[in-house]
Amino acid sequence: MLESGKIDSRQAIWLMITLVIATAGVYAPAVAVNAARQDAWLSVIFATLVALFIAWMIVILILRFPGKTIFQIPELVLGKVPGKIIAFLFVLWLIHIEILVFSEFGNFMISSVLPGTPMVVNHVVAAVMIAYIARNGLEVISRFNGLFLPFFLFSITFLALLAFKDMDPARLLPVFDDGLAAIMKGSAAQIAWLGEVIALAVIIPYLNKPGRALRVAFLATLVSGFIMTLNVVYPLATFGPDLTASFSYPIYNAVRIISIANFLERLEAIPVVIWITGGIIKVCLLRYAAVLGAAQCLELEDYRPLVLPVGAVVVAGSLHMYQDVAATVAFVSDVWPFYALTFEAGLPLLLLVVVMVRGLGSKNKGTDL
Repeated sequence: MLESGKIDSRQAIWLMITLVIATAGVYAPAVAVNAARQDAWLSVIFATLVALFIAWMIVILILRFPGKTIFQIPELVLGKVPGKIIAFLFVLWLIHIEILVFSEFGNFMISSVLPGTPMVVNHVVAAVMIAYIARNGLEVISRFNGLFLPFFLFSITFLALLAFKDMDPARLLPVFDDGLAAIMKGSAAQIAWLGEVIALAVIIPYLNKPGRALRVAFLATLVSGFIMTLNVVYPLATFGPDLTASFSYPIYNAVRIISIANFLERLEAIPVVIWITGGIIKVCLLRYAAVLGAAQCLELEDYRPLVLPVGAVVVAGSLHMYQDVAATVAFVSDVWPFYALTFEAGLPLLLLVVVMVRGLGSKNKGTDL
């Protein structure tokens, strides 16, 4: 086994929460509100229900093959050649997500925080840090995340309390104003974000109690869905649907207007720190999953030599593929949902159907809630 470390259920839940919400808070509110207006919060709730099914499907598939990851199972189910092809497609997809995350944060930094700093500088600094953490394996990533997530949860609670005076529930009305079709359209990108719980397909074999994987998946999805709902309700109740949809970063703009007694204000540094730190952890986990998958596909003895080459590809791709906010938002809202769900739901469902039909793997799933 390429990874000898183990993590517990709590660490896995925290990792999955960070993986989803680290980037969902940046563009998700604007994407959802553009599609569903004041019903955007309903889009997130619907997306959470769909994501619970995706989480269940992934756990059931992985537990049929104890000790195997999503990169090894396709070969066992479909045969050597088609299985290797699908496994490599998963690796490439993970690398593409890394590129997208780098672009999202790079565009945010140069447009809102460090406009005078070349994007390549931000990318190289982040890439060095990510490579160091990812090389040290899953346990180190989990411990780093364990330091970050409590700060994140405290911060969003603190900001929500401060912002409450600026929020008006009437801005969330009328409900179902644009109909069910708009809600479904707004949920597409949210499902894709929440569907990133597929990362469990990489870490379940390294849980110290794999039988608790279903509990991990459901709790992580529900908590992530709740936080994403708050991310949408907060700017909506503050600005209303028209103004929220006009912002590239609604939460950032909502935090900027917080002012308590003309003393406690200019708090936008808090979401910036949260997004940057969460984004680094997310990319660390994606990098770890991608290089582990590549090593398993190539039957290498160690994944660590692949960390830096993949990092170079990610930095180069992020500097050329999504060069401005408009291009990134267009891809996230129009292309990403269908593209991501192919890997998060389509291929796992195909594998699970073949497994069930052919009776492959262990029928004793050993799950518990």
